[in-house]
Amino acid sequence: MKGLVYPAWDQLEVRDVPEPTPKPGEVVVRVAAVGICGSELEGFATRSPRRPPPLIMGHEFCGEVAEVGEGVSGYRVGDRVVVNSVISCGQCEECRDGQTHLCRDREVFGMKRPGGFAELCAVPVSTLLPLPEKVSPVQGALVEPLANGVHALSLTRQRFPETVVVIGAGTIGLMTLQVAKAAGALRLVTVDTNDRRLEVAHQLGAEPVLNPRRDAVVASVRDFTRGRGADLVVDAVGAAETRRVAVAATRPGGETVWLGLHDDPTQLSGFDVVLGERKITGSYAVTPRDLRAAIGLFAHGKVELTPWVRPFPLTEGARVFRELVTAPPEDYIKALLLP
Repeated sequence: MKGLVYPAWDQLEVRDVPEPTPKPGEVVVRVAAVGICGSELEGFATRSPRRPPPLIMGHEFCGEVAEVGEGVSGYRVGDRVVVNSVISCGQCEECRDGQTHLCRDREVFGMKRPGGFAELCAVPVSTLLPLPEKVSPVQGALVEPLANGVHALSLTRQRFPETVVVIGAGTIGLMTLQVAKAAGALRLVTVDTNDRRLEVAHQLGAEPVLNPRRDAVVASVRDFTRGRGADLVVDAVGAAETRRVAVAATRPGGETVWLGLHDDPTQLSGFDVVLGERKITGSYAVTPRDLRAAIGLFAHGKVELTPWVRPFPLTEGARVFRELVTAPPEDYIKALLLP
């Protein structure tokens, strides 16, 4: 079979690789579509030890069951499925409490085990969810990033918030924006340094859109909210500065969710957090419930992918991946590969 292989630092190539064989409790999925995630682009560019080569990356994928391993029930050859990117142990206290995404021994596809940048991928049956016929392969490959937005909002107390600000108009930011809209947010604001991405956010319902290179973000949010600040701010970038801006733009008693992982150390004003009773919550990965909700949002037409998502054949995978790393295109934001 063909696979987009990461054989060594700084190298990528599409080549023939052995077909996987399912272990007991696994199925082999024939990959229909797989997303190229920003974490994979950054990991490749920075030689991240979290994704050591040789490796087949790819953790956002869907397809159909091609082979069933020993002991598998509930799925058969031909079933359409989406794959949870996180493989949990099922035994630790976090798993037993239903927080499988926080499993102490979790694995992620495309990090230390082969992922979906290939025609076939072996996956534990525990990671599978059924994919309805009305959800396309392109949508199916984006269930996981959409579920990140679902998970971020599920952690908050807000119901029908008046103003939601999303910092970052990449894939996760645009997905979070649409989840907030579907969840009843009355006014949406997006912040990004890329005007093309802000145009897309505006098309998806954000008004206003703010570019920190020319706009005073915190002051603009406060002006827009009559001096109060936003009910909820989601930082989908994860830089030290965007985290500070997220907290500063949140109203007293409001909530901030940190979703991005660009930087680690972050210095904040403790007075702003304590005196304003602002709540800061970290959001990591997704739960099966989040994935089911994301599938439902796609099935009911609540999420728009045009014009910011573009599919490519797997054979162009190395070129597209390098292009996204070195010179991000202006005419799309999210790339998918179609094995």
